[in-house]
Parts: sequence; structure tokens; C-alpha cells
Amino acid sequence: MRPHPLLRLVRPVLAPTAAADALAGAWFGGGAGAGTLAAAAGASVCLYSAGMVHNDLADRRRDAELHPDRPLAAIPALFGRAVLLALGLAAAGLVLAAQAGALLPAVAVLAAACAYNGGLKRVFPFDLAAMGAARGANLCVGFAAAGASFGWPTAAYALAYGLFVAGITGASRAEDLDPAPTRRLALLLAGLAQLAALGVLALLGEGGRGWVMLAPAALLALFLRAAMAEGTRPAAKRYVFRSLLLLFGVHAAVLFAVHRDGGLVPIGACAGASFLLLALLAPPAPAAT
Repeated sequence: MRPHPLLRLVRPVLAPTAAADALAGAWFGGGAGAGTLAAAAGASVCLYSAGMVHNDLADRRRDAELHPDRPLAAIPALFGRAVLLALGLAAAGLVLAAQAGALLPAVAVLAAACAYNGGLKRVFPFDLAAMGAARGANLCVGFAAAGASFGWPTAAYALAYGLFVAGITGASRAEDLDPAPTRRLALLLAGLAQLAALGVLALLGEGGRGWVMLAPAALLALFLRAAMAEGTRPAAKRYVFRSLLLLFGVHAAVLFAVHRDGGLVPIGACAGASFLLLALLAPPAPAAT
């Protein structure tokens, strides 16, 4: 099923990862009422989607040359509606965040995303810092919704998670690097940063449960090994996508490590939503000839 061009702008397959950030933060911070959790998750999804649309708006001229199949490049008339969509999603995200008592971190998410899309995405290492800050602040939306203070261990969780996402951003830069050895080196450095982040998250474990972080670390290592063995741009792209889906596993492992097992249900629901959307919206396989 080919989604509507405007729907493609919001990256629906990955939007549940944003909801998982807020839900994981709220459960880590001690939990909240169902209405507050829904508002925090909805705010994160809206802000994430607004950032995705803004990203395509900022890149529309570049995409017209390099990626003519993308919605705004293929259909220039969508520009006005895309602007309204981005503004509407950002406004909805801030309203929902205010209802959840998490307006300040939501503003930080939006500011970091706008800074990234507005020019930092092409300035290393500020691109990594901006994207890491956006996702770390998104986790703080959940902390604020739960009324948790920002200190150890919430700060450690947010900073380590931001480092993990910064590693994903670094891996995405490898897609544009040549020759293959340079691309492999960039992937290796990004992967090592992500593994270091998982090591920090393991320190949050209570009662010896930090070992559970070995599960996402092992998966990440397998993804990294496969990408480096191939060394191509498609391999780097697959690594980035797999790392993004692994965000669900990272949050689930952290919640298990700190005895917040009840949070595994909403995180699992978010993961299920992502994989369902992936199955529904994946382009059809080419017919055999």
C-alpha cells in the first residue's frame, strides 16, 4: 500500500519510537495516570512528526536534485500543505505536552529539531549533538509527566540515550561517505558510541539486572558486523533503520533493569505498532521476470 504523500512526510513507521521515549521516561520516573501518559505520548509523536515534515521542507531544493522521488520534490504543490501540517503538528504537540505537565522539555525537543533541520545537520559534530539532544529531551517529556526530578538516574538515562541516538545519526552520515573503508570507519565509530551508551545504561540496573543490556548490545553488534562486512551505502542505511527499531529494545531493557516491568507493555505496544505499519506501508516487492 502506497501511503499518501503527506503521510510519507511524517515517517509513520518510526513515529511510535517517539511515543516509546515519552512512555519509557514516564515509567522510569515512577508512572502517571492514563490520561497523562496518553498526552505525553501524543505530544512526542506530534513533535517528532513535525520535525520530520520540517526536515523535508528544509531539504526540498536539495531533494529535487538528489532524491526526486521524495514527496515535496515529486509534487511541489504540496509545499503549502506541508507547512500547515508541520505547524499544526508542532502546535498540537505543545498543547498536549502542556496538558501532561511537560511543556518545557517539549519546547526543548522542538528547538533541537528546528536547529538540526535549520542547518546543524550539515555541521559535524553539532548535527550529532542536536539530534541526541532532541531525543534526550523527548525522554524528559516522560520524566516531567511523571513528576520526576532531573538528577541521577534520570539525567544519566537521558544523556546515555542521547548518545545512543547521536550514534545513529553518525551512522546515517556514513551513507554519504566514500570510499568504502571510510564508510566502514564511520560506522565503527558510531557503533562504538552506541555500545558505550548501552554500557552507561547498564549501570542504572538495580539488583544485578543491568545484565539485560547485553541483549540490545548483542543485536547492535550483529547489525554493525553485517553493515561493516558489506560496507555499502544500502548496508549503512539498513544499519540505521535497524538501530532505530532497536530503540524499543533499549527502553524495554532499561525498564526491566530498574524493576519498572509494567512499562514493558506500552513499549511492546509501540513496537508492535511500528512493525505493523512497516508491514502495511512497505513498498511491494518487484515482480519476478
